[in-house]
Amino acid sequence: MTNDGFGMTNFARTFDLVTLCVLFCFLLLVTAPAFSQQTDDVAPAASAAFDPQSTRIGRPVEYRVTNTESLPARIPPVPPAVAGLTLQYMNMTASVQFLNGRAVQTTTFRYSATPTREGELTVPGFATAAGVRVPGATLNVVAPQPGEAAYQPVRAVIDLPKRDFFLGETILARLIVMDTPDEIPQYVANVGKTSGTVVFRPELRTRREQFTWEGKAGSGLVMPVQITPIVEGESELNCEVSVHALKIDPVGRRSGFGAQQTIMTQPVSLRVLALPRAGRPAGFTGGIGRFTLAKPKLSATEIEAGEPLTLTLTLSGEGNIEGVSAPEFTDTTGWQAYKPTSDFQRSEDTTQPGGTKIFTYTIVARRDGLRATPPLPMSYFDPVKREFVDITVPPVAVVVKASSVATVTEPATKVAAAPAEEPPREREPVMTGLEEKPGRWLSSASPALWKPWFLALQAAPPVILLLLWTWRKRQEYIAAHPEFIIRRRAHKAARRAMAKARAAARQGNAPEFLRAGVGALCEAAAPLDSARAGSLTRGEVLHALRNDERATLAARAIFDHAEATKYTAAAVEIPKPAALLPDLEHAVEKLSAKS
Repeated sequence: MTNDGFGMTNFARTFDLVTLCVLFCFLLLVTAPAFSQQTDDVAPAASAAFDPQSTRIGRPVEYRVTNTESLPARIPPVPPAVAGLTLQYMNMTASVQFLNGRAVQTTTFRYSATPTREGELTVPGFATAAGVRVPGATLNVVAPQPGEAAYQPVRAVIDLPKRDFFLGETILARLIVMDTPDEIPQYVANVGKTSGTVVFRPELRTRREQFTWEGKAGSGLVMPVQITPIVEGESELNCEVSVHALKIDPVGRRSGFGAQQTIMTQPVSLRVLALPRAGRPAGFTGGIGRFTLAKPKLSATEIEAGEPLTLTLTLSGEGNIEGVSAPEFTDTTGWQAYKPTSDFQRSEDTTQPGGTKIFTYTIVARRDGLRATPPLPMSYFDPVKREFVDITVPPVAVVVKASSVATVTEPATKVAAAPAEEPPREREPVMTGLEEKPGRWLSSASPALWKPWFLALQAAPPVILLLLWTWRKRQEYIAAHPEFIIRRRAHKAARRAMAKARAAARQGNAPEFLRAGVGALCEAAAPLDSARAGSLTRGEVLHALRNDERATLAARAIFDHAEATKYTAAAVEIPKPAALLPDLEHAVEKLSAKS
């Protein structure tokens, strides 16, 4: 049985191999005539087109000529010359397809076409070397916009609402990095504020969007930015953006080559106003935006006198809600209110500056008979309507009953039992030979608890903890307000420079006075520009003094004489330093007051 099974298995395998060989030979016989036939009966065809079909002057596009023939064509055709259009051969691609058993090859020749004038430029039809007729193709060319460069790198803008802003307001803006015909931004690596008296907080996340800017549709990367003005007045705001951009090849395709570059946004004007003082209602704690107050909640509707009650307020909306402080009760007749707590929850939509803030108050009824909680004044400022909005919390109904705690009576004084008589003690022997004077290390018999050094040692840990807590709070404040350190350093540097200027004025040393005066002006103006003093120019310093004529004239005179002394070889007449010193001090004081 084993041998028969083994023999049948070999027979089945041999039969399968023979069957496959027969089928392969049959297919070869059937398809061989098709491969061996000549395809001369396939009519050659050709087409031509521009990609894209419209462009601007100086912007290259692709001109393609596609041939469909039975035999491969390796020699590129020569298109006829066209006035105002430069054609340059680039490369060729080919592909083979089998149609009805015939091998047909499609060959595409690519040319770079650069227009030099506007209008419709047409490459007329022509015949190839093989006699194939290529049809004509038309390119629509437009003139570039005024000031448009031949090569356009990516550019960035700050999109702000078109209105005035207020001190402390949280403004939602957008940083837009636009696509251009020559570059496409891939991602934003870093954003740094370079000018403007604001707190600039980018989200550091971007997404590609379609947008409209100055009436024109465009695409690019959009990054949400929160801006908080901290100085009143008019100023210009721009920022420095590090972006990685992908280059576009001369025929409008992505080249795969990218590079990181740093660009500056276009300056935008910012007009910041102070909050109006007239008509400011009670309960305003710095909220600027648009907020809504939910219905207040009480922990109970019926309590006893002396029992604590929890009042919960939920404030939500868009604006600087994170920095809004809890309002305080103004009328607490019959109630005792404690300092409230707060909890902030950021909005799920991170593109909106806002969220929800919950205030929790603990109040205690001092007497029974009260029917409602005291009113809680609350308000905020609407920057769009330019008015304060009153959202005072009205009294909430609650029933306060008399306390049910019973009066605790003093326990009766127990009569102390007479102590039992002690048994008579035996007389101890008198000890002799003791020292009559205290030891040399004994200074007092009082316990160490009352020693001054022991009290100082016990007070040392809380004092150290207090100092560490104060140091940590100071570090947190400096981290949240870096402009404080910048301002303090600038003021110290300006004072040192002014001390040198005064000493030079007393000695009559004009060159040293001018150097110290320029240094004092730049140091005092550095916090206003968020830059180092050494990088400031005279124009930036004079711009900061534009509202004070005396200070502007003094600063301009100092810069003029300093530059004349530094860059002019001839002798320059310089006024006496003592005459310029009062105006210089006035200009430095004005700059220091602004910063």
